[in-house]
Amino acid sequence: MSRELIQKVFTKMLTEIKQANRLTEQGELIKAEEIYHNMLNQEANYPPALYGLAELANKIDEQEVREDLLKRAIEGLKGATERNQIGVMAIWLAEQAEALIILGRQDDAKNCIAESEKLIKQNLAE
Repeated sequence: MSRELIQKVFTKMLTEIKQANRLTEQGELIKAEEIYHNMLNQEANYPPALYGLAELANKIDEQEVREDLLKRAIEGLKGATERNQIGVMAIWLAEQAEALIILGRQDDAKNCIAESEKLIKQNLAE
């Protein structure tokens, strides 16, 4: 996932997002998790914090948790009209599909992929 795109879309708490991303890259998962939870304490269901936690869940192979967090992050972007937001949602749907495939939920994964494809086509048409 392009972290740069997330940073363009979500300017609120940008310093925290960057810090948590850096800690994740350095393998400091517990410290990154703390930052994401602090962000969620400031704003419940803040999509980049939920996505960051989903990334952490993937790193420790907790696909059910990852899928749930991605679903919640995507839900926070529903109704987005800005192209970059729609692009982020399409990417997150593809990542949710990946988690669903790992969990053996192929039909649900196909639905996510179809929705992602629809958003990409919509974005290209604008």
